[in-house]
Amino acid sequence: MSGGKNGANGATKTSSGTKGGRDAIRAAVQGAAPVVKTAFEMPQGFEMRADGLWRIPASEKDMPFRVCGTFEVAAESRPENGDDWGLLLRWQDRDGTAHEWIMPRRLLAGEGVAVRERLAACGLFVSAAQGARLALVQFLATVRATARVRTVPRTGWYRPAGRSPVFVLPGRTIGASAGELVRLDMDPPPSIYGERGTLDGWRNQVARLCIGNTRLAFGVSCSFAAPLLFLAGDEGGGINLRGESSKGKTTIIDAAASAMGAPSKTGADAYVRPWRATSNGIENVAAAHNHALLPMDEMGQADPKELGETLYMLANGSGKERARAGGGNRRNTTWTTLVLSSSEESAASLASQAGKRIKAGQEVRLLDVPAVVPGGFGCFDTLHGEADGGAFAQRLRRGVVAQHGTAGPAFVEWLAAELARDSDFASRIVLARMAAWVAAHVPKSADGQVQRAARRMALVAIAGELATEAGITGWPAGEAERAAGVVFRDWMLERGGVGSREDHNLFAALRRFIGMHGAARFSVVKDPDPDAEGAQTEPPLPDGERTMNRAGWRWQEPNDKGERRWVHGILPETFAAEIIGPLGLEDREARARLGKAGMIRGQPDKEGMRWAIRPPKIPGFGRPRLVVVEPAALEDGAD
Repeated sequence: MSGGKNGANGATKTSSGTKGGRDAIRAAVQGAAPVVKTAFEMPQGFEMRADGLWRIPASEKDMPFRVCGTFEVAAESRPENGDDWGLLLRWQDRDGTAHEWIMPRRLLAGEGVAVRERLAACGLFVSAAQGARLALVQFLATVRATARVRTVPRTGWYRPAGRSPVFVLPGRTIGASAGELVRLDMDPPPSIYGERGTLDGWRNQVARLCIGNTRLAFGVSCSFAAPLLFLAGDEGGGINLRGESSKGKTTIIDAAASAMGAPSKTGADAYVRPWRATSNGIENVAAAHNHALLPMDEMGQADPKELGETLYMLANGSGKERARAGGGNRRNTTWTTLVLSSSEESAASLASQAGKRIKAGQEVRLLDVPAVVPGGFGCFDTLHGEADGGAFAQRLRRGVVAQHGTAGPAFVEWLAAELARDSDFASRIVLARMAAWVAAHVPKSADGQVQRAARRMALVAIAGELATEAGITGWPAGEAERAAGVVFRDWMLERGGVGSREDHNLFAALRRFIGMHGAARFSVVKDPDPDAEGAQTEPPLPDGERTMNRAGWRWQEPNDKGERRWVHGILPETFAAEIIGPLGLEDREARARLGKAGMIRGQPDKEGMRWAIRPPKIPGFGRPRLVVVEPAALEDGAD
């Protein structure tokens, strides 16, 4: 008998002309490895054996051949809208490492090249013979599994029909397991949710050092707050720790990240992500951190031209619309995440370097809080026995490198159990305690922007307390609430009050303009009297030149105490171009804000109040309409 060889179709042929010879060889091939019992319905003409998937031709003239290595078809998968069915495949590579892949059935519409590439890349033997290629596609196209898997396109909470929510992570779903399986379908799956050490180790080497350290306890509480966004029904957003270099900001970021994964500078799988990325890259990063903390170190690395848009996109939770090759738009990538960032300068300052402006709404989406503790050791209040801030930071660094990725999943597991036990947990516990925290820290008269900021701080405070009650942190009761209260207080002090950011910026711009140009660009009207014919301006300036680039006029009036104070009247064109133009406010809106705050004078008219009035007669100009600034508006604390 001559030796066999593989034909172009992958089937083993023999030169033996006797039927008995062919049967003997066929029987020998089929018996080479035992058949493996499978939990799925095997398509006709295939067998799964210990050494792989075999094609068993119907014709006795064709010999069986191996298609690929052994794998399991664990379930059929589909998303909630049922438009992307697939197969959940599992196998082990030659090192015994387990692999799992949700293979989209749409990849079988052609020759299945992408399928073979993925299986081979992950260590499964895949025959290169033409017949084996076709057989693999045929098998995957016809195989059926009784089990079903629900796929979700992002990490985080998912609520199956009639069940309590589960939390989906790469290769793991936390929560009640009754009903169908739920799996993350991201390709490639994020590799950032790494685990090292134990929860006890994290509690002792990381969380314990946060006690008495307001910024550290606040940062770690942010990691527990991110999964609560879904329960509280809050929008995404973030907090930026701003302060000088080498004061401990990165240490706070790493401590916060350690609840879910590895700290910065530990490789490509570090949980801390860089700001240095395109907006498309940021979308993928955000989707991988859905309902989880997104720690981002050093905002100064971001492109200043795109910073405002990136902040809006992260908080808004939606990526850009993109066209499909076949027409129409692809489904947007969406997420809800809490960003914890660090920088030496504020977002507004960084954006201004590229000639961009951060609006007040964007500033509220990423709250800029002072990272350095007044009277402390950089970003730390206490050093837990270390000699200085540097030694304390190194101690924490050793802790987060050795212990990470355990606290966050443990907290989510506790949350999932609470939600399964009490369907009103979010409203009865989370929202009620947040409302109480806000009421204790924010005046009722505070602007809506302050209320929004306080709600985010409250979420962080309550999250930290819940993690303590769950036995995760080991902190004393009240530690997280106290830390959030201190951070909120420092933010309010630096911000300048409970009014709106737009008002604060507008009032400051008006004072700054008059402070810079009051003497040089405002001509003085001497002894003004609207009915006097002899009202005169002051003599020419000492150098013989009159006011250049005039912004308006100024004159003195007595106050209630008889003291004479300067009143400034600004030309409306100058007011619009030089004071409010850089702020991006509308002229009418800006005047109304100033008028209602008592900073400029108004006159009633048929439509309400006119905030550009006619002042005393000015020689050569008559009585032009001016934006007249009250003297008290230039005093400290006027707003």
